[in-house]
Amino acid sequence: MNAAFQEALAARLLWVDVVAFERITGCEDMAQKALQVAFEAVQSLALSDVLSHRHYGLHAPLVLQEVPELAYQYSLAHEIYTDHYFKKPQKDWNRTLWACDVLRNSPSLIPYCEWLAEVTMRLTDLMQVPTTEVAEATSGQTNTLFIAWSKGLPAAQAAAEVHQEHVLLLEETKLWEEEEAYRRHCEDIADTYAFIEADLWAGWREDCQELDMAA
Repeated sequence: MNAAFQEALAARLLWVDVVAFERITGCEDMAQKALQVAFEAVQSLALSDVLSHRHYGLHAPLVLQEVPELAYQYSLAHEIYTDHYFKKPQKDWNRTLWACDVLRNSPSLIPYCEWLAEVTMRLTDLMQVPTTEVAEATSGQTNTLFIAWSKGLPAAQAAAEVHQEHVLLLEETKLWEEEEAYRRHCEDIADTYAFIEADLWAGWREDCQELDMAA
């Protein structure tokens, strides 16, 4: 087993703790901590890939792709670490810190993984879904969340904004689906009328031919 896959597999197995704690009443704090640990492991994997493994690149390994929350965070971390890698000498890297100048300039900010875990748990309450389904709301908003964290936005406010955006997207999708269904309905009616008209014309021509032959 190569080192890159071993690290990816270890990060994926941490999600088991998230799911397990989430299903136990009264273990919300432990579930949030498990989320934080899982996110930290994914970020560590991305950093290792940039600095040494050079195995997966920007796209999350397959073992993480079945958990969208982890896959999204891997891609974001890899992108940021790669950008930071080419801006600062490698000797300046510190694996214990999130590779972002904003964090280093704003030490009052809580660690990104801790903040993101709290956002995720708050979204489970707002959406009334398990943590494993929160990715539906956060997909496409990963960079937005990172920027929100870098600006010091409270987790509760960030979760509320993500949820509102998700609701609006669902409403837009529903409206589009209704319009698409109506369009298909109109096309079906038009096709039906066209078929009936063609059938009538065919019958009329046949009748005319029979009359001509009789004459």
